[in-house]
Amino acid sequence: MAPFTAEPASLHDAEQASNETATQRSDEAAALPAKRTGTISLEEGRQAEKPVEKKGPIRRTMQPGESSAGLGGNGPPRRMTAASDQHRAPLRSFTGLFTPDKPLAPAPSHIQSIKNVIFYSPLNVLVLAIPVSWALHFALDQSKPSNGLVTFIISFLAIIPLAALLSYGTEEISLRVGQTLGGLLNATLGNAVELIVAILALFQCQLVITQTSLIGSILSNILLVLGMSFFVGGLRYSEQEFLMTAANLNSGALTMSVITILIPAGFHATSGALSDALERADILKVSRGASIILLLIYAGYLVFQLSTHTHLYEDEGEEEEVTLSLPVAVGLLVLSTVLVGVTSEWLVDSIEGVSENYGVPKTFIGLILLPVVSNAAEHATAVTASYKNKINLAMSVAVGSSIQIALFVLPLLVVIGWIAGKPLSLLFDPLVAIILFLSIILVSNAIADGKSNYLEGWMLMNVFVIIALASWFIPDAPADALFTDEYCRSV
Repeated sequence: MAPFTAEPASLHDAEQASNETATQRSDEAAALPAKRTGTISLEEGRQAEKPVEKKGPIRRTMQPGESSAGLGGNGPPRRMTAASDQHRAPLRSFTGLFTPDKPLAPAPSHIQSIKNVIFYSPLNVLVLAIPVSWALHFALDQSKPSNGLVTFIISFLAIIPLAALLSYGTEEISLRVGQTLGGLLNATLGNAVELIVAILALFQCQLVITQTSLIGSILSNILLVLGMSFFVGGLRYSEQEFLMTAANLNSGALTMSVITILIPAGFHATSGALSDALERADILKVSRGASIILLLIYAGYLVFQLSTHTHLYEDEGEEEEVTLSLPVAVGLLVLSTVLVGVTSEWLVDSIEGVSENYGVPKTFIGLILLPVVSNAAEHATAVTASYKNKINLAMSVAVGSSIQIALFVLPLLVVIGWIAGKPLSLLFDPLVAIILFLSIILVSNAIADGKSNYLEGWMLMNVFVIIALASWFIPDAPADALFTDEYCRSV
């Protein structure tokens, strides 16, 4: 009978243990927070009503009577911009563009600044060619072929240090303003040589030099200057990233300007039934009207870059120290510009004799030689910036200079020629126009990924070498040319 009495006792003990466990769990549940049990006390309710401080972005709640459109409701979503509000930089006022991005160290004394100018570059040795070119121009008979060649070479060499010093003064002044305005200042004053040479050539009716020097300046900037910037920066850094939005906008502006240049060429190719006189008049009207539109586009581009969307063109850079006092920097800039203007006149005067007596094509001189010299300012600034890993500054100088040539300098010269009675048009040699268009497509593809490396720079530089080779064989005046130098001198 013992086994039968032991079993009920064990069952009783198990039931009692089970009841104790259930009671313990009930006590633990009562001790849990109100959030778990569903009941809270009055004091806990007051604590829950207090606002909870949250970290991170706060989502806006919908107000009474407000539509749910754009807030995840049934209405259409709100329109979003390219950059979110938390990444979009605030708009800067126009006066804020003249404020440096970072504090600058005190400028050196005037004496030390002058010493810095003298020992700025080994190319300063070529400054001695400036008075020599002046002396040769006035002392020698320029009608002799040998004298004209010597004057051309010495004047050519004299412009190299002048362009470098002009770039030096521009860079020192740009350090005292914001980076956006500094890049524009570098591009603007870097084009002073091209503008001066083109105006002098225009008033001497050297239309081939005027047109090819401007197209060559664009090619030199987007292929040689930008290519060498990518190459030098790529040798020091594996890859360099730049602002994609600004690069795409600049690429689009260049493409649009080239399309404008191709329109007169297409008009000329399809107007074979027109007489030369009527076709000249029509092309001049189209060119002058298009030039005014390009100037308006450039004005909008400046407003976009300097006022409404400055955040697209700015990036962080390392702090730099000024090496020139402001009066010395301004004086250097003014003096270099004046000397460039005078020396360029001797250079332009000697081009005609060199081309006729030595068989150097004017197209080669304007498309290759003059841009290489006149772009020395942009070249030095862009390559130096790329070496310091300031690839955005390098691109703003190289590409920004090309945009200014295409949207400002070129149409401005057409308008100046219109006022002065010179038949300067946007009708270029078809091969030159095609080369420019293909070069811009190449550059657009190179910057499409937002990164640069030395291989891309190497290819861009070599494309410029190929263009230089081909330009030697481009005739200065094709058989169907409408606006030749002789025609300009006859009107």
